[in-house]
Amino acid sequence: MIRVGWIFSLVRSGSSAAAYGAAAPWKLGIADEPFGPWIRTRPPHAMPATQQELVRAFRAVGHTLSADVVGIANRLFAELAERDASGKGRVICKCPHLLFTPDEFETWFGTGASFNGTPIAHHAVYLIRNPVRRVNSAYSRRWEHVLNDPFELEIYRTFMQRWKRAESRVRYDDLRREPTAFFRDLHRSMGFGSGETDAEDAAAEAAHYVRTTYHASSGETSDDDPMHPISESGWHAPREALDVYLADDEIRSFMGEQGWPTHRSAYEPGPLRSLWRRVRSA
Repeated sequence: MIRVGWIFSLVRSGSSAAAYGAAAPWKLGIADEPFGPWIRTRPPHAMPATQQELVRAFRAVGHTLSADVVGIANRLFAELAERDASGKGRVICKCPHLLFTPDEFETWFGTGASFNGTPIAHHAVYLIRNPVRRVNSAYSRRWEHVLNDPFELEIYRTFMQRWKRAESRVRYDDLRREPTAFFRDLHRSMGFGSGETDAEDAAAEAAHYVRTTYHASSGETSDDDPMHPISESGWHAPREALDVYLADDEIRSFMGEQGWPTHRSAYEPGPLRSLWRRVRSA
């Protein structure tokens, strides 16, 4: 049996910390955005050459799922599963985009998936982050170019609705505040772990990983303090980002349900910080 745990999220939502942290206890293979657009067969990702084939096949059919694309993906997962030294065939797949819908995922990767006669169990987990903090994260890294429009309001709304309907879902807040409990839930949702003691030890090891390792970009780490990310050290996005999200009734209500602040003062910098940012920009 091959077990593939999928993490679906939007970019700048902590999916790298979640994926690499979850893999750390067993040093599992990670399919880090395997459908592209990047070829990731070299370090730090070091995926098998099959990933390059998958990127090209996915692009050739207009970035949709097909029998050929799914067949190549399952072959890639099978090759990565061999890296699980315990022999349990576990793999983590990170997909921080709206590549395909939950129904499409269930159709192509649901019950009955296999490779060369070996069954493959695919488990999807949805990871969400405060939308204002997420957009601020992109701007703090000067990654606003990865956003499909300045603030991705409708993209966030789509993902939010998928997250609310998902059977397995986690939050970036819990990854930061209670990482051991976060990884305990994540491993269980992915079908990983074994006995209760092993599961607790694995969650603790994963938590230690995210407390000591900062993923600046996907599999690339940096010397930044993982407990004090740049995105939460100040306000970096345009003020309009607050207007867009806090004025939307549906998203504002969702933010309130999650315990996320819904007033501007929780995000906007004070006058002195604003002046300092203008001076630096000049």
